[in-house]
Amino acid sequence: MMTTIDESILNHFGNEYHGIPLALKALGEQQWLVVLHARPAARLRLSAESDYTKQLDKMGISDETKVGDPHLDDNYVIRAETPEAKEMLANPDVRKALASLDPFLELELTHKEYRLIKDGLQPTPQALETLLEELHNLIKATQAPEGSFE
Repeated sequence: MMTTIDESILNHFGNEYHGIPLALKALGEQQWLVVLHARPAARLRLSAESDYTKQLDKMGISDETKVGDPHLDDNYVIRAETPEAKEMLANPDVRKALASLDPFLELELTHKEYRLIKDGLQPTPQALETLLEELHNLIKATQAPEGSFE
């Protein structure tokens, strides 16, 4: 299916958001890939649970991280292999930022960027502005300190 997103919406934000390099791409009529190039303090990935991953959970053979938050544990496959990533997820500011982004298809914090795939978002500058601000709040709560190295 061909998307009919108005290019002016994509161009509205330019190449950065709050001074952070930005890449914004429409994946569908209401599905977006947002990438902000900032370095998080730890790597982390949350993907929406599927029927298959829920069955693995029920059988006790899932290798995902559980964080003790029923909403996150029930709705997302969490990959937080390091103590730093688990500590990050325990932070109330991080939990609040994640809740503001919810629901999403995937959120990944890599060694150099924050990648978010969001579905069900209206193709308007206002909706995208709200989403970018929520993602920016997550960055503020999880970004590696200036000058630190991984």
